[in-house]
Amino acid sequence: MFKRFALAMMLVLSLTSFVRADFPSDVTILDKPAITKLTDDQLIDAYENTVVELDASKLFHTTSGFSPKEYKDYKALLKYRLQLLVEIHNRNLEIPQF
Repeated sequence: MFKRFALAMMLVLSLTSFVRADFPSDVTILDKPAITKLTDDQLIDAYENTVVELDASKLFHTTSGFSPKEYKDYKALLKYRLQLLVEIHNRNLEIPQF
């Protein structure tokens, strides 16, 4: 009984570490003094990367998951969309409605 439990726990831990190893976060969490030292462009980029990472991670954990390439591609697409929205906002344009 204990051997089965130990084997099951080892399997869960190895799968957890496998998933984490394949999908490392691109976000570096900074403390408040480091955040205040960021330039405007660095601040916007850090915010965009954080939004993308949160959305991609949430979708990954609520679905059957992505392969590492699909996860990276999805994050790139989220980042692109966010950058387009920022540029649309900067130009005072309206977002096209469907």
